[in-house]
Amino acid sequence: MVGIALAVSAGMLFASLQLIPPTLLFFMAAFCLLLAFALNHFVCSSYLVYSTVALTAACRFWIALPDIAVDSINRMPLTDHQRVNLIGRVNGFPRFYAHVSRDTGLLICPLNLKSIGTSNDWKRVRGAVDLKIHAASPDLVLKPGDTLQLTGTLERNRFPGRNMFSVNLRERDLQITPPKITWSPIVWGRAWRDSVAPRLGKGLDGLPVQETVLKALVLGYRKEMPPEITDVFRRTGSLHIFAISGLHVGIVGILLIVVLKTLGIPRDKFGVFLIPLLGFYVVSTGMKSSAVRALLMAAVFILAPLLRRKPDIPTSVSFAAILILFFQPLEILSAGFIFSFTVVAFLVMAFSVVPEQWVKGPWIRSYSVSLVITSVAAGLASIPLAALFFGIFSPIAFVGNLIVVPLTFCIVLCGWLSILLPIASEIFNHAAVVFIDLLLGSVQGLDRIPGSCWAVEPPPLLAVLLWYVCLTALLVGCTQARQRWMAAGGLGCAMLLALLG
Repeated sequence: MVGIALAVSAGMLFASLQLIPPTLLFFMAAFCLLLAFALNHFVCSSYLVYSTVALTAACRFWIALPDIAVDSINRMPLTDHQRVNLIGRVNGFPRFYAHVSRDTGLLICPLNLKSIGTSNDWKRVRGAVDLKIHAASPDLVLKPGDTLQLTGTLERNRFPGRNMFSVNLRERDLQITPPKITWSPIVWGRAWRDSVAPRLGKGLDGLPVQETVLKALVLGYRKEMPPEITDVFRRTGSLHIFAISGLHVGIVGILLIVVLKTLGIPRDKFGVFLIPLLGFYVVSTGMKSSAVRALLMAAVFILAPLLRRKPDIPTSVSFAAILILFFQPLEILSAGFIFSFTVVAFLVMAFSVVPEQWVKGPWIRSYSVSLVITSVAAGLASIPLAALFFGIFSPIAFVGNLIVVPLTFCIVLCGWLSILLPIASEIFNHAAVVFIDLLLGSVQGLDRIPGSCWAVEPPPLLAVLLWYVCLTALLVGCTQARQRWMAAGGLGCAMLLALLG
């Protein structure tokens, strides 16, 4: 499963470079597929199997590209900073980044296009763009399914991810038409989240920052996060705790298991209730790649015993990646997907080579060692990506995660107890405030340390690739001391190449 996942990812990344015409790519995939079937009864090399999978994944990526259609926005003669009129449908949850004044902010969401107008000439168009509404009011609400008519300026994205273009506009240039259908799971999830959010504010009058952080960590509310707080977490490499991920899904799963046990549900029936409830939580918080990955991994773990299989972490991660890329091939280019699966993959590799006696023993020792390993492995895996996508290098993140992750666990746990036990919401909210104050004080103290964060130029892709190849070899490929020294030297060469540009 790991090999198949790597083949799928490699095939889609290769297809994204568009070095081979799609017709030739489809022919190569068909030829390898026929050859694999023809040799099935004799000898079928694993290289042939992985090549077939990679080419098939490349074809799947091509099919998903909006560029294939004649009326795709990516094939139209459009230029940067061109003024256009668009009609489209919101296809995701908006993200709001408040300005320093907190009166306005930047609102970003994906927009599936229906029509485009240039010089009063409307045409049907396919594809999607990233909608960026500048100076947006915090009261502006966009929901999945809303139809928008707007006038804005096109901008070509540096790291395209899903979409090649962004559209910049002001709130006054926007007209919103709500959808007629309101019974989708996404709408239900958002309504549930909005209904339980006030419980996290009980007893916190006069503590707006702590209330905002609590809602952001528990329910994914980042719209009201003060920009200065967000910047501190970004500089210290701790902003990832605000992304709904395995930590959040795991805590929700533990609490749901306690509830199911209390209700007398048999252990082998947990999956029937647990997976739909976790799925509802992931949908209501925005269906980010990290949350979907955690949900799919949990589903594999829960369902494995029912299928008489032993749960396996590498298989779960690989299955989650394959499933996400099958339905959303363009996710292979998104920063969220790349960050999430890269870090988790290296965590799995790191724990696979750690001696078993290191993580055994009293729970305090076991947890402390596991936390150190997690922080170091996640830091080594995320350093090149943070420099590539965001132009920052935060060495303090190695220390910060040792403090931030345990405090985040305590905050999220208190927040969910506040939601599930509304009669005691004020008690759990005040308990969460204690941990939030410790969290904010810690990251602000780390941020004041000289050299904790540097602004850097994005490293060459060759340096990033060399870093990951050597780090992978160091963790799982090297069996001799000489090989380990060579891998460490490769890491040094990657750093030198990044510094020299």
